[in-house]
Amino acid sequence: MKSWFKALSLGKRAALLAVIGVGTVTIGAAAASNPQSSQPQPSVQTQTQQTAKPTPVVTKKTETQTKAVPYQSSPVDDANLAVGTTQTRTAGVDGVETITYEVTLTDGQETSRTQTSDTVTTPPVNEVISKGTKQPAPTCPNGTYVNSAGNVVCSPYQSTSAPAGAYAECVDGRYSFSQTRSGTCSHHGGVARWL
Repeated sequence: MKSWFKALSLGKRAALLAVIGVGTVTIGAAAASNPQSSQPQPSVQTQTQQTAKPTPVVTKKTETQTKAVPYQSSPVDDANLAVGTTQTRTAGVDGVETITYEVTLTDGQETSRTQTSDTVTTPPVNEVISKGTKQPAPTCPNGTYVNSAGNVVCSPYQSTSAPAGAYAECVDGRYSFSQTRSGTCSHHGGVARWL
């Protein structure tokens, strides 16, 4: 009887131990499967390293440019030169115009340009051309005389058509070379028509 009890007691103990062992295993397995019971894992954080952009270097400078200012040409009548001829009295010379700019550079490269002044620093010298107005000496059948302007002209004479240089046709058919209206054809019946 005692031996059976002992065996039973031992059997119960073994079974109990077995149950406790299983429970322990089960509890251990549950603990392993339970994420709350596990130790927190350290998070791996990746940091993006940002490179700071350098501050641009901005500088300013003054720049000048020059360009030519063309001269003008002006003719003047010259009674001492024969008709159809010219002569330079004053040679023309171009002037100089100076333009100033403010230039902005960013990191050595031009980024803007502003005009600040525009000045004619050297004025041009205008060309003067003499233009001849002197008529060639006329062939005058009736001779010549000096008119009121001081020019030598032909005395009035008759012709089948208006001769070169005639100023007016007189009433008597002669042609006057007077070059002025005052006194023209005064001895020839007056002016029939002006040429």
